[in-house]
Amino acid sequence: MRSPTRILAGLLFALAVLFLFFPILIVAPMSFSGDRFLGFPPRSWGLTWYQTYFSDPGWLAATWRSLRIASLASLIATLVGTASVVGLARLSGRWRAGVTGMLLAPAIVPNVIIALGVFMLALRFGTTDSEVTLILAHSAIGLPFVVMIVGAAYRQTDPMLEKAARVFGAGPLRAFWTATVPPLAPGILAAFIFAFFVSFDELVIALFLMGGSETLPVRIWNDLRFEINPTIAAISTFFVVVTVLAMTLAEVLRIRATRRQGSN
Repeated sequence: MRSPTRILAGLLFALAVLFLFFPILIVAPMSFSGDRFLGFPPRSWGLTWYQTYFSDPGWLAATWRSLRIASLASLIATLVGTASVVGLARLSGRWRAGVTGMLLAPAIVPNVIIALGVFMLALRFGTTDSEVTLILAHSAIGLPFVVMIVGAAYRQTDPMLEKAARVFGAGPLRAFWTATVPPLAPGILAAFIFAFFVSFDELVIALFLMGGSETLPVRIWNDLRFEINPTIAAISTFFVVVTVLAMTLAEVLRIRATRRQGSN
């Protein structure tokens, strides 16, 4: 028989999961509403608001802009973060702690402080309302997560693999690519996906920098300020599904890579 402690722990866990998923359980049905305004439960059903989203040039332009910015920002964050993890492993303890703190700082500093600092810097160089500036800012806030995820994977790899490759004549880059990258690939992919969604969902920095061009979170924010549009529920549900599929794909690839390494 289960002890009262285990029953209580299971109950608290179930309540926590329900609390986290409760907004999705409300928003998803509302996205299929045929009503003009958001309401729960819906009085009629249909795909009206999905059709509105996919046929509205403004929504689609904001979506493609967010996808473009998030893709480039996560790519930069993944490349820089992975290189940083490898470099940190070669530093002494004192220097390693200081550099690690600098790399993880964007995850600790509030986004509004980062947004204000980037905005003042962009004003100084005249690069406000620039996708390049936003990409660099988003890559900075995604960098700490790449360092943490890839760093955890790197600590589990065998350092002797790269040394063995060097012994057999491989140069530094080839040894790193053939001996170190394959075991890190699942972690790098997971870090890329995480950094992508950190950038894709970011609102505060985009509000400061993108005055004339809207990303998807900015477009949602502007619509919520003036009216509660059911299109927002459809967009939210659609991207929840996309996020779940992306994370599932990353997990499947990670499991396959782990099994392949184990069989070798």
